[in-house]
Amino acid sequence: ATLKKYPEAAEEIVAEAVGRIRRRYPGAEIHVSVPSEFLMVPMDATLIEQVIINLLENSIRHAGKALPIRLEVFVEGDQAVFRVSDRGKGIPAEELSRLFTGTSPAKNKSSDSSRGNGIGLTICMSIVKAHGGKMTAENRKDGGAAFTFMLPLGGTESDD
Repeated sequence: ATLKKYPEAAEEIVAEAVGRIRRRYPGAEIHVSVPSEFLMVPMDATLIEQVIINLLENSIRHAGKALPIRLEVFVEGDQAVFRVSDRGKGIPAEELSRLFTGTSPAKNKSSDSSRGNGIGLTICMSIVKAHGGKMTAENRKDGGAAFTFMLPLGGTESDD
């Protein structure tokens, strides 16, 4: 399937995703920061919105009461960076390497399957990769987990 990428306003995609999450989880506290300048990112809006929703949902489920969850959008070089971070328990080291592969040892089926609810991190990863972007997960030094994905800003012309 070829991806239809159109320049979309990052802010609108984020607002849409956060709006949907807030309706689903009225108690969730989400702090959003987006660039002050208008940021247009070539993307398939529906898919990227799904990725953001999925990451927020993951954080809400795993951070429990450790709110707020932060969603930051910023530019780094020629990439738009989207980062969702929480102050929850973080990601167990043995899970970290496998988060995006969808494989997990049977013994922690329960913890693993809860991480991958929604459309699942594996699918998020393939959506981001299809955009020519990359996605990472890490534990934050002061506790909690951070999921980051980057989308290339330029080059829509060459993709036709």
